Parts: sequence; structure tokens; C-alpha cells
Amino acid sequence: MSLIKEFSIQLYSVRDVTDKDFTGTLEKLAQMGYTGVEFAGYGGLDAQKMKSVLLANNLKSVGAHIGLEKLTGSLDEEIAYHKVLGTQYLICPNSHLKTKEDTLKLAEVLTPVVKKINESGMKFAYHNHAHEFVKEDGEYLLDILFDNLPKEAIMELDLFWVKYADVDIYSYMEKNKDRLKLIHVKQIDNNKKGVDVDQGIIDYKEVITKAKILGVEQFILEQEEYPVSSMVSVKNGIDCIMSF
Repeated sequence: MSLIKEFSIQLYSVRDVTDKDFTGTLEKLAQMGYTGVEFAGYGGLDAQKMKSVLLANNLKSVGAHIGLEKLTGSLDEEIAYHKVLGTQYLICPNSHLKTKEDTLKLAEVLTPVVKKINESGMKFAYHNHAHEFVKEDGEYLLDILFDNLPKEAIMELDLFWVKYADVDIYSYMEKNKDRLKLIHVKQIDNNKKGVDVDQGIIDYKEVITKAKILGVEQFILEQEEYPVSSMVSVKNGIDCIMSF
């Protein structure tokens, strides 16, 4: 029996094939064993059509990466779209933080976004890269951000970038266990390059075991580099994770 029953995929991982055949790609991912998706665009499908595609393939809408411009400029439309799908998390995928001042400004901008998403019945999450692990006044920018967001804001921890920034994965997970509900499964090698899940230095069997104890709800593969093709890499990824 696998450590986890459900495993999702960030669709940015297969952007080269979703661009050509969005619905066909979802079908192939479901056949591989993925149980959920995290969106990075909708392939031109309206909410009702997307819902029917997900239902046909027994896929859940776990989350969606929505750029800051849309989170602040067209949030009502995004919420309406995802209420149809039953999406759990609306996620800010990136921001160009460099200083504590930047971070405090972002927290101010995001606070009403967090509140509106929570009022809708969904949850807001923030996805990190490496630059949020710059320290100012002895604190990581990522910690400053969450210290200044409503307590309902959730952390989606991308472990590739945690490792890239030379931060200890397990101590950081433990420190943020009250916020941490989503993990991006992304592998890194000794040269800080992205590789298939079974080829790198992060021990995902140990990560998943510890994360489950901490209360992590969703594990989501994200693959940005692939030696052969995106579909080969994401198949390798789920085969590896579900073998634990």
C-alpha cells in the first residue's frame, strides 16, 4: 500500500502538451494514476466544460495558480470559475520580493484577497521560490509575509526551492506545520538542477512520511525540466511516489 492514496499534478508541468490538447492530456494523466490537478491556465475551457472533463476522468480540482494581477483585478471571476469545479485552494504562484518593505506591501495587498477567498469557502495559499528565503532582520522574507497575512493563509511549500536556497526541509516544515497544507513535489540534484523525482537528492519517502504527521493535505508534482519529455517525467514521478 502506498504512503498516500491521492497524488496531484501542477499542469504547468505538461504545458507543452496541454497547449496542443488540454482535455486529452488530462485523460492521459488520469490514466497514469493522478487523482487531482492544480491549474496554471484553463486551456480556453469554460467552467462547465472543465467540470465535465474532470468528472469524466475522475480528477479533483485541488488548486489553481493565479497570478497576482488576477488575484487583485479579477478575483470575483476566478472564484466563480472555481466554485463550479469545487476547487480547494486558490494560490499565488509567485511574487518578486527582494526586501522586507516589498514583503509588507505584498501582505497588505493580499490580506483582502485571503479574506475574500475564505469567505467563498475556498482557501488562499502562497507558493514559494528561492528568493523568499533571503533574510532581513534575521527573518526569511517568506516568514515575514506569513507573519503579516491572516492566519487562514496557507503555505504551499515547493521543496525544490527550499533545497535550492540551502534551507533545511524538515525543520522548516516543522516550524510552519500550522500553515503547511500543500507540498510541491519537485526534485533537485547536487548541481541544483531539476531532475525526475527518482533521480535527485530529496528523499521523498521520508518527506511524505513526516509531512503526513504534520498534517499536510495534498502532495502535488511539479516538473519544470525533463530529460526526455514532460509526459515521460511526470509518469516517472507518479510511479516513484506511489511505490512508497
